[in-house]
Amino acid sequence: MKKIVLIVAVALFAVGCCDCRKSSPKAHKPLNATEWTLRQMNGRNVAADLTEGKAPTLVLSTDGSYGGFGGCNSYGGQAKITPSEVKYQKNTAGKVEFGAMYSTKRFCPDDKLEYAFFKALDGVDSFTIEGNNLYLFTQGELTLVFVAK
Repeated sequence: MKKIVLIVAVALFAVGCCDCRKSSPKAHKPLNATEWTLRQMNGRNVAADLTEGKAPTLVLSTDGSYGGFGGCNSYGGQAKITPSEVKYQKNTAGKVEFGAMYSTKRFCPDDKLEYAFFKALDGVDSFTIEGNNLYLFTQGELTLVFVAK
């Protein structure tokens, strides 16, 4: 009986000291110079809507430019980004304003996803980053969800 109690005590001590129980803050991807791949738009998974087999992407540069792949065409422009005072904390969004956008004019038989993506991106006004996810909001409502590539 004493052996069982001793084994249980040692096991509980080992689990209590385990590194897996220590929580460390999750590393966040930087906003700039990260290629973000679209996963959700207006609460809907975009995987089913892909026409080219590749999801739209977004890359923000430190010089204020932005660009990526829209689903059929490449796009870009200038953005004004004001980071949050409290960096990378849940529900704490920085401000972002995407300026006039340009895009290539490749023929796409079904460009509904790209059109909706460009329209959604145009309305975005704030963002937050949690781990590998970038969340873009329009007037407080979650509009676009990206994952770091």
